[in-house]
Amino acid sequence: MFRKLLIVLGVLVVILGGTFLYFKDTILGTVEFAKQTKETVSTVSAVNEKMPALIQKAKENQKNATDTNVANDKSAEKEIKKELVTVKQELKKLTETEPPAKLKKIHEQLAAHSDEANQKIDEYIKQIDNGTFNPEEFQALYEQMKDSPEFKEAEKYLKLLR
Repeated sequence: MFRKLLIVLGVLVVILGGTFLYFKDTILGTVEFAKQTKETVSTVSAVNEKMPALIQKAKENQKNATDTNVANDKSAEKEIKKELVTVKQELKKLTETEPPAKLKKIHEQLAAHSDEANQKIDEYIKQIDNGTFNPEEFQALYEQMKDSPEFKEAEKYLKLLR
């Protein structure tokens, strides 16, 4: 009788230990995803706060260069490029992070929008590199993006994750 009890207890310990290990990975995966999401949100929010001033500076630099026939100061454009590259890297990290099962659908939507955003970012980086960057056009797109339903939806989810 005692032997049977020990065998049953041994089997229970093995089963419960395996179950714990299964849930441990799930919990650690969720924590990792939340950590990466928070990092991405912080970075994108910081870029979002800087961008209007950078756009304005690029517009002023371009106007001054046109008015005075002096070489255009490209410092604002370089800073915009740096910030766009940062956003692109953060989006890549987030889309490569495995989401918890309950967030897979949202993660897939985020990945699809991330691909769109990366294409636009690449386009503007190329314009900056080629010297054809138009701050007015970029500002219009930036404002349009901020007012889009997708951006507002993303903001809603990101606020929940903060």
